Amino acid sequence: MKIVLTGRPGIGKTTIIKKVAEALRDKAVGFYTEEFRNGQGKREGFKIITLDGKEGILASKKLISLYRVGSYGVNLKEFEDLVLPILEKAKNQDKIVIIDEIGKMELFSEKFTKLIDELFSMDKDIIATVPLKNIHPVISRIKRNPEVHLIEVNFSNRDKLPEQIIKVFEKE
Repeated sequence: MKIVLTGRPGIGKTTIIKKVAEALRDKAVGFYTEEFRNGQGKREGFKIITLDGKEGILASKKLISLYRVGSYGVNLKEFEDLVLPILEKAKNQDKIVIIDEIGKMELFSEKFTKLIDELFSMDKDIIATVPLKNIHPVISRIKRNPEVHLIEVNFSNRDKLPEQIIKVFEKE
């Protein structure tokens, strides 16, 4: 089963992913992204948090990088160092692969892009998030994949989705 969540920024996709990952525990492998804020409460950047407990900086306003999204410099090396080994290993594991998110920052990595295409072509259980807009060919391919159950997260369904997703994977 491949479940892909989409929706506008801030609607709760990552919150859903975190609840699902917490419930699935050892049955899942992967990562999620989370914003971090400065002392005044302003968003400063984004962290990568792996399900096995590692953390790194995905992007920061203070980071100087060739790869930029808005005012954020993207830390491509740290992203690849943390995420690629997990996804590479996931290809040979019988675990649910959690990928939050397949977005602009992450798609700067050609290796990540290749791994995402590979994982989505395999007979793997995946829970992932993508932006609403098809900002990259990989996102378009995922959304067109007949095996993908694409769910748009909104205010009326976001509180029920974690439990519904968990039930789907507990039945398998």
